[in-house]
Amino acid sequence: MFEETAGREIMWNVTHPANVVVMYSMFVASLMVGFAGIFRHAELWSSGNAASGHTGRWAERFGDLFREALMQRGTVKRKVPAVAHTLIYFGFIVLLFTTTMVLIDHDFGIKIYQGEFYLAVTLLSDLFGLGLILGCLIAMHRRYIRGTDLLHNRLVDSMALIILIVLCVQGFLLEGLRIHATNDPWALYSPVGLLVAKFFWFLSYESAALLHFITWWFHTTTVFAVIAVIPYTKFFHIFSSSANLYFKRSDRQRGEMENPGDLEKMMEEGEDFTIGRGTIKDYTWKELLDLDACTSCGRCQDACPAYMSGKVLSPKWMILDSRNHALTLQADGKLGKGSLLPGFLRWLDRFLTHSFFLKNTGLTPSEEGGYNGQGDFRAANPRVQKAAKHIGRHVEDKIAGDVMDKDVFWSCTTCYACVEACPVGINHVDQILGNRRHLALMEGELPAETTSTMRALENRGNPFGAPEDRIKWLADLEVPILQEGDSVDYLYWVGCVSSYDPRKQKIARALVTIMKRAGLSFGVLGTAEGCTGDPARRLGEENLFQSLAKTNIETLSKIKFETMVANCPHCFNTIKNEYPQFGNLGNGRQPEIIHHSTLLRNLLRDGKLTLKPGEEEWTFHDPCYLGRYNNEYDAPRDTLKSAKGLRILEMDRSREKAMCCGAGGGHFWMDMEKEVRVNNLRVEQAEATGAKKIATACPFCLQMMEDGVKNTNKDEELQVKDIAEVIAEKLN
Repeated sequence: MFEETAGREIMWNVTHPANVVVMYSMFVASLMVGFAGIFRHAELWSSGNAASGHTGRWAERFGDLFREALMQRGTVKRKVPAVAHTLIYFGFIVLLFTTTMVLIDHDFGIKIYQGEFYLAVTLLSDLFGLGLILGCLIAMHRRYIRGTDLLHNRLVDSMALIILIVLCVQGFLLEGLRIHATNDPWALYSPVGLLVAKFFWFLSYESAALLHFITWWFHTTTVFAVIAVIPYTKFFHIFSSSANLYFKRSDRQRGEMENPGDLEKMMEEGEDFTIGRGTIKDYTWKELLDLDACTSCGRCQDACPAYMSGKVLSPKWMILDSRNHALTLQADGKLGKGSLLPGFLRWLDRFLTHSFFLKNTGLTPSEEGGYNGQGDFRAANPRVQKAAKHIGRHVEDKIAGDVMDKDVFWSCTTCYACVEACPVGINHVDQILGNRRHLALMEGELPAETTSTMRALENRGNPFGAPEDRIKWLADLEVPILQEGDSVDYLYWVGCVSSYDPRKQKIARALVTIMKRAGLSFGVLGTAEGCTGDPARRLGEENLFQSLAKTNIETLSKIKFETMVANCPHCFNTIKNEYPQFGNLGNGRQPEIIHHSTLLRNLLRDGKLTLKPGEEEWTFHDPCYLGRYNNEYDAPRDTLKSAKGLRILEMDRSREKAMCCGAGGGHFWMDMEKEVRVNNLRVEQAEATGAKKIATACPFCLQMMEDGVKNTNKDEELQVKDIAEVIAEKLN
């Protein structure tokens, strides 16, 4: 009997046929407008070029969608935003579920919204609705009271929070008025509504019913208006971010840049082609989806070493400026192949895009057409405030140069921190490197400081010195220099910087000492080894990279080896993840490619090395191309911990959250100092741990950390060494 009586009259006080007809007419109209807006976004994505590797493997993609979108794995990494977003997210889900149950019960005549189920659902909707309001208030406090720099505050950013609060307050008012007017016997299961009802104690039945009727129509109109404008608000990220997370997984390795094809063959065949991302028309459908998926949360900006050190780059604004450029051009009919929508809906989309969305994002109309996107609301960093130039003016405008300052793209260290931090699967680095490729290959532009390095790579195969000088460090070490047909277990890929720079040669000498002590069969290529091409590719010089890669692959194919060891994460990443684009290594088959941290860990674990004990405290700096690019965080730490008495004091920014040293993406050969050097910031973070010794696992990181120690006048306080040096000094 209890289950049969518990419930309420759905659409109490508004059951007149005229109300029903008007309500459903408005509902259909709002759905039509909302669908048209979503369809226009889909047309924008479909206007992009092919993006291989982002389809198929649907079971894995649905798994990604479940973990990342439904379970919010990427969103809950920070405490305060996690609490706010969790309250909002689950509050929205529960209220949507409640509304769906009402629809099924009333519109489909399936009587499920009654009994114990009704009581449970109505109690949960009250509690989670209140939680949703609380979550919005926490978000507002963070946005407007704390004023964190990673967030910017325009009307379009606040609208979602305001709308959610308004809708929930309207819902509780309606519930309170209904409870008061009907003396609902189940009111205890609507605790918030019951509390609201107490405020209407003085109203008669007629007055409460009239106020309920007015509020109901206000609420209904608001709901339908929100449905109509979803594609023009941050609510759209429910669709775009979910889609982006589904398509996030790529067939490419994380450390593998897109292969544009064999440029030598393409040029020989006389093909007319363009390389990289020059205009928005060059973007792939996945990159356009990336733009639309951005929620402006600012986590990428907060993780970006370029932004933190005063450079012009904010990954967030690079994405948002590109998005606004694309949306403006599409709304004006300048991007894509036209629309399948009828004229009125295209006009409405253009009106809402310009007058409702873009107008409220901080953009101001430009006399030259399109918009200007500058202003102090963008960021505390003054250079980012002026980074945008002309948004949505012409479809042929270059993204790097016309839409944004070119230094936005040259400032990136390619550390991947922005991609790691993004909760919705955006790959900022791909778009940055795509623009670099176009600048370098199609427009012949490179930062002035890098031209001599590129010329050296082209002329002598390395950026440091004469090829014959590459083996001088080996003079007294009796290390086999491999020739064609030779066979070894381990091929040690020394790398240019460890071969030529006297300080980095100590890393190579330490590793050779260790490999000898372990009794390994190994050798080096000597003068036959050349630069892997990593700096050329990351600076956009794809043709030079491919030339260097093919030369090295041909050399490697003449040697037999089981495992290649590289002490440079950039060499390791390039050979492991990118050389397979152009052929197999190691005499026709693909050998194992490992970083020296993995070799050291394995040798210590297998008892091939023994170490002297000693009480020491170190902090470890994670190389970006070892950690975020190749997900190797444990091997260098396990190596250091093998020394009895050695303790690692972790920096606040460590492992996947580690800050870049500032050398990646070709920046080792650039000097873009504006405010603060990235490596100086990193040294300060290391010092904050209390450790007096900094361990690295990359020769470039070693250089940058040592320079940072000198720049900050901490020479007498801090010592920097590679993990191979640490282990070599502790050998028994």
